Amino acid sequence: MNNKLDRIGQIRSFNRFYTNLLGLLDRTLLKSAYSLTEVRVLFELNRLSRATASKIVKLLNLDPAYLSRILSSFEEKKLIRKERSNKDMRQQLISLTSQGQHAISELQEKANEQIKMLLTNVTDMDQNQLVIAMKIIRTILGSEPEKPDIYSIRSHKPGDIGYITYRHGVIYAKEYQLDETFEAYVAKYMAEFIEKYDAAKDHLWIIEKGSEIVGSIAIVKLNDTVAQLRWLIVEPHERNKGIGTKLTLEALSFSKLKGYQKIILGTFSDLKIARKIYSKNGFKLIKSKNHHIWGQNLTEERWELNLER
Repeated sequence: MNNKLDRIGQIRSFNRFYTNLLGLLDRTLLKSAYSLTEVRVLFELNRLSRATASKIVKLLNLDPAYLSRILSSFEEKKLIRKERSNKDMRQQLISLTSQGQHAISELQEKANEQIKMLLTNVTDMDQNQLVIAMKIIRTILGSEPEKPDIYSIRSHKPGDIGYITYRHGVIYAKEYQLDETFEAYVAKYMAEFIEKYDAAKDHLWIIEKGSEIVGSIAIVKLNDTVAQLRWLIVEPHERNKGIGTKLTLEALSFSKLKGYQKIILGTFSDLKIARKIYSKNGFKLIKSKNHHIWGQNLTEERWELNLER
């Protein structure tokens, strides 16, 4: 009996400690433009890609009326969009817009910085023990066993060209309202890539989660010393997991190995997350141009990376 009471006391003591720790961590997030509950809703929408309001209510144990007010505020700020479910027209599916993705990216960075500060004086060995202990707690107390995410990177194979083109068309239409001429643009240059494919200087990487394609990137030869980075894309529900950075590093490593001296890429200013990846890996913005293309007024950009430095 005494052992059981002691265990209960230890768990309650840990609960008080961890609750206070979370309170300290939450203070930084509360310095953002969003309340803590709004942050939790944004994180869940990002994790799920699309969800109904009732699912968010259940996951976060929120009052439906309170969530409704939060979602209305998000709509006014253009952070979310709502669309009818194909399976049940009575339900609305909620997902993040490009502005919402940008907001969650900034919040993710703040959250990561908090944890880095928390672990500043903790040794690598102790950090590993901490992670193991957390996994043990989740395994014992979790209602369902957590399945680890297993990702693999491979070279392209038949079927990939059409699928990557299709996902560019769908994602860019949904997130940036680009019209079908953008998909045609992607299709044209992907076809050209295959027709002129040189295995010694070109490469297209596909990243999969299980059997699902969740991202891609390519290096395309322009001449013996200059390559172009193209078709970096990550599925919305798999963002903020380092996939874009992993793909970019693969492309850079390949380019150095093949003797390229420079890599160029084209993008547009609305692609906030991708631009951060490029900047972080040493690419510099060289020039920009405002014009009407793919059904929208966009600021096209050219970035370059000098590999000789």
